[in-house]
This record gives sequence, structure tokens and C-alpha cells, in this order.
Amino acid sequence: MKQLVILGSTGSIGTNALDLVARFPDRFRVAGLAAHRNVQVLEGQVRKFRPRVVSMSDPKAAADLAARCGDLDLTVLDGEGGHEKVAVLPEADLVISAIVGAAGLPPTLAAVRAGTSGSRSCRPSP
Repeated sequence: MKQLVILGSTGSIGTNALDLVARFPDRFRVAGLAAHRNVQVLEGQVRKFRPRVVSMSDPKAAADLAARCGDLDLTVLDGEGGHEKVAVLPEADLVISAIVGAAGLPPTLAAVRAGTSGSRSCRPSP
């Protein structure tokens, strides 16, 4: 089973990636999610896919999400540093980077440095 981190989970690429996860629950599990500030959508994703860690760019949105998901075993981070921590989760096999523009560079580079880039995970298994 592949463990995924999705950076930009509330956007079109992220939601489509999660749709595939939902179609193939025996092949994929969500380890972490990162989003900008759409608390309502991210809360739904958290409740459906049960990641261990999530991050939101906006600290107020992160605090709101943490309050809404207080009944779950969930770590909620915020800011660029939070996104980078999600991107390098040790259990992640693949990071899907779908954060638009310059905001997506630091967490994507962190994932590449950690060895969880998509290019590594797309190689055929031995």
C-alpha cells in the first residue's frame, strides 16, 4: 500500500488525487494533507481519509480546523513550515505537489530532499 501526502488537497488536482485514493483504498492511504484556507473542504477530507497530519497556510484556518476536528487523532500544523513538515512525513511513499506558484516550492523541495518525490515513486518496482 502506498502512503500519500497531497500538498494542495483542496484544489482541483488534490481533489482528483483523493478521488483516486477513494477508488483504490486497497492500494493507497493518505498520510498527510496540506491546504491554503478552505477549512470546510479540508475537514471533509480529514474525516474521510483520516490522515495523521495536516497543514494549512493560514494560521486562523488551521486553528478553526483543529477545533472542528478535536474528536480525531490529528496533528494540525500551519504556515510554510507546516507544509514542509507534512511533505517530509517519514511514512510517505509519494508526495503529490499541487500548490500553485512559489508557495509550492519549499514543501516540494523538502519532499525531494527527503526522497519522497513523485519521480522516485514512479519507477517500476523490482
